[in-house]
Amino acid sequence: MRLKCERCGAEVDEEDSYELRNERVYEDCYFDSAMPQHPCDPVAQSGVDKFSEAFGVVKPEELLEEQRKVYEFIKEKGKVTSMEILQKFGMRQGELTQIFIVLRRFKLAKGARIDGVTYCVPWDYQG
Repeated sequence: MRLKCERCGAEVDEEDSYELRNERVYEDCYFDSAMPQHPCDPVAQSGVDKFSEAFGVVKPEELLEEQRKVYEFIKEKGKVTSMEILQKFGMRQGELTQIFIVLRRFKLAKGARIDGVTYCVPWDYQG
């Protein structure tokens, strides 16, 4: 039997769905809900800073391919909305959140509020 994910609206087979807080969701949405969702976590950032002190700064070429492509897109454009990234790479919001968390932790990208709109910008963006 086919169901509609109550989070993203995707059509899924019942055996590929999960119960999440009284919702039937697709497995990707289920996994997204279990992943960290906060790019601005000071405890996690402290851990990454200590890692960087011990092992050196992570360079863009050391990122996973998908992370690197998103970083390069942000760097090339100077500022982009989350929606522009989602459309460019055809990814789910949960995927982008995880990628952005990595980029922010390694001080490669950050969020910036410009004229009332939130953009993803390179870390060194001065706007």
